[in-house]
Amino acid sequence: MMKVIKKIFSVCCASLLMLSFLAGCGQPSGSTASNGSSSEAVDVSIDDILAAVKEAYGENYLPDTEMPEEMLAAEFPIDSSLVEEMKAECSMIGFHPDRVVIIKAREGKGGEVKKLLEQVKEDKIENEIQYPANLAKVMSAQVVQQGDYAAFLLVGAVDENMDASQEEAVKFAQKEVQKAVDAFYLMFE
Repeated sequence: MMKVIKKIFSVCCASLLMLSFLAGCGQPSGSTASNGSSSEAVDVSIDDILAAVKEAYGENYLPDTEMPEEMLAAEFPIDSSLVEEMKAECSMIGFHPDRVVIIKAREGKGGEVKKLLEQVKEDKIENEIQYPANLAKVMSAQVVQQGDYAAFLLVGAVDENMDASQEEAVKFAQKEVQKAVDAFYLMFE
């Protein structure tokens, strides 16, 4: 009986993972930005990008602490030769998985940084399966890129609906993270 439950849980998790990959993949509607490529270089402060993300959430912005360097290196092993500047914040409360990492890559390295951040997302999803309470939020994390800027966005309000199905929880989390995605892309308009 336990094997059947594990198989059903695995199938549900895999289905939700696929749903999250197929759902809103990133850009606000009406945006002219294309998946990270830009014919015109835009210089935006990563502090301004971070401030815009924070503003999008107001009191619901949970990653309220600068991520310590040791933690940053362990969770986001990004080769420093690819990075010009980076800001990373996490939640002070350990239970919350929220992370916001904004990176200005060295010229022409934005795509490489995005790939590394996507691997971090995959690793977080794999690790979170052991702790399903935050799975919907982690599965809904987004990695975005505009030119040489990339961001890992695992952020959003806490879903207070404790009776929500896994599908409802994922939809809530996706809607929440979309606020950060929109704030990121608006900085480049």
